[in-house]
Parts: sequence; structure tokens; C-alpha cells
Amino acid sequence: MGTFLRVLSGFVFVPLLIWLSRHGGAFFLFLVLNIIVVGLWEFYRLMEAKGVEPSKKLGITAALTVATLVYWGGATHFLGMFLALFVMTITLRELFRPVERFPIYDIATTAFGVLYVGWLAIHLLLLRELPREVGVDYLWGSHFLLYAFLMTWSCDTGAYFLGRAFGRHRLLERVSPKKSVEGAVAGFLASVGAGILGPLWFVQDANGVALLTLPQSALLGALVGIFGQLGDLVESLLKRDAHIKDTSDTIPGHGGILDRFDSLFFTAPVTYYFLLLAVFR
Repeated sequence: MGTFLRVLSGFVFVPLLIWLSRHGGAFFLFLVLNIIVVGLWEFYRLMEAKGVEPSKKLGITAALTVATLVYWGGATHFLGMFLALFVMTITLRELFRPVERFPIYDIATTAFGVLYVGWLAIHLLLLRELPREVGVDYLWGSHFLLYAFLMTWSCDTGAYFLGRAFGRHRLLERVSPKKSVEGAVAGFLASVGAGILGPLWFVQDANGVALLTLPQSALLGALVGIFGQLGDLVESLLKRDAHIKDTSDTIPGHGGILDRFDSLFFTAPVTYYFLLLAVFR
């Protein structure tokens, strides 16, 4: 039943993602803002399960504000000013909280949530808006984004199915008992394969020539295959520490936003900076 729901959710979510990514602009911004809201709510829920009391409203408001400022671009001084105000606000809130419990933990988890969920998720937006930064056709941003999704989900799918079928050796049992070395290798190879094949469909210029060379696409696929699985393990570590199996049931068959986007929180920045520094330098 879990596998059926996983596949069914994919049939619903993937066409919606493609539509939103192709339109970009405010449509995709709306999607990223929703990912941040739900993802941060799930993260702070994990922290509360550990007995910490993060400033949920402040954290979510801060992450949404940062995402909006990044989207509008050219607001570096406003972004810096806002982050300074955010840090001062969450510390002052603890200073004047009627009942003092664990102020350092409360402050740290509030800020870390904004960075882990908010800032990493913002790279989905940066990836979609990359054409404006490097001066190419705006539609290419959709291709960059779908390329990152293809590599990441190929890695996840390869690791999940082949790991279940052939997994014998535990990868990191203290963090995630079900993940295997065989699954990790399969996920890595699937990501490299998707990295090589992706430019044939997505990352091409007007003449149909791939923007990435074969070594570049293979290297990016390898990086995504490594960092995607590390991102998944990091979220598993947080859930295991909080003694929670799934962060929520937001996406049937997949759990919560963090369960579905944990890998992408790592692979979106990797893809964005690789394209920015290695391809469009």
C-alpha cells in the first residue's frame, strides 16, 4: 500500500511541479513558500518532541521574508538588515520570556530551522531564477530545476527499490537501519546516469547542443548522488533523535515535506552553484 501511494502521489505531484516550474515567477515562488512553511512547521515539531521550544512564528516569518527578498533580487542590504533584526529578536524573546527553560537551545533551533529548511529550500528558487542571473532565456530555469529533480529522484528511486531488493550490508545503522550500502551504490549510479542523460532533454541551447560537457554532467550527477543521500541521512538523524518516524503525512506515501525534500535541500544548492561556477562562469 505504501508503494502504491508513493507512485500515485508522484503522478499527481510531478505534473504540477513541471507546470509551476515552467511558469516560474510568482507561481513557483508560491510553491517554495509553501514548502518552507510546512517544512519549518515539521522541523519545529521535531524540536518540540525533544523538549525544546523554538519560536515557530518568528522562524517561519523570517524564512518567508528571506525567500521573498531573494526572489526580488538586488536587496542585499535589506536582507542583511533583516537577518540582523531576526537574530536580535529571537534572542530578546528569550530574554523576556516569562518562564526560562533552555534559552540557548530555543534560540539555536529557531535559527537553525531558518537555515536548514528556509535557506536550503530557497536554492530551488535560485535555481529557477538562475537565467536572470546569467543572462539566458528565462525558460531554461525550468530545465535547470527539472534536471536537479531528475538526478535527485533517480538517486532516491534507485536506492529505495534496489536497496530493498538486494540490500545486505547496513550503510549507517545507528542513523537509518534500513539503508544499505547496495542501495547507496545503486542510488549513486542512478544519479550519475541521470546526470549524463539529463542534458539530452533539459539543459540545451537553442541549437540543441547540451550546455554541459559529458565530464561536467557526470561530475554533477556524482555530486548529487553523494549529497542527496547525505541530505536524506541528516533528516533521518533528526527524526531518530526525536523518536519520530515521519515528520507528517502531508504527502501520501512519502510522509512530510522534510521526508520528500530532504535530499533536494542538499542537491539544489549543489546544482545551483555547480551551474553558476562551472558552466556559466
